[in-house]
Amino acid sequence: MKGAGSIVQSPGDVPRICDRGNPGMAAGGMGDVLTGVIAGIAAQCGDLARAARAGVFVHAQAGDLAARRGERGLLASDLLDQLRSCVNPC
Repeated sequence: MKGAGSIVQSPGDVPRICDRGNPGMAAGGMGDVLTGVIAGIAAQCGDLARAARAGVFVHAQAGDLAARRGERGLLASDLLDQLRSCVNPC
């Protein structure tokens, strides 16, 4: 489910709410980036439910980092630089 407070749930699991993200992410291509993030994590961990939860969080966190320069005009491609810092420990 998309929107503020995205809900992620897999069959037989408790729904999880992601409280990250921002209105600037309501832009074309954001869902494509999210799909890619989830697919990449799923390929690495082999667990689609876990990948969906982690992917939603990472995507939203990257969106928040990208929006530090403003939510207006935020593009899906603006998340790409931020994604690396969200998935790689310092």
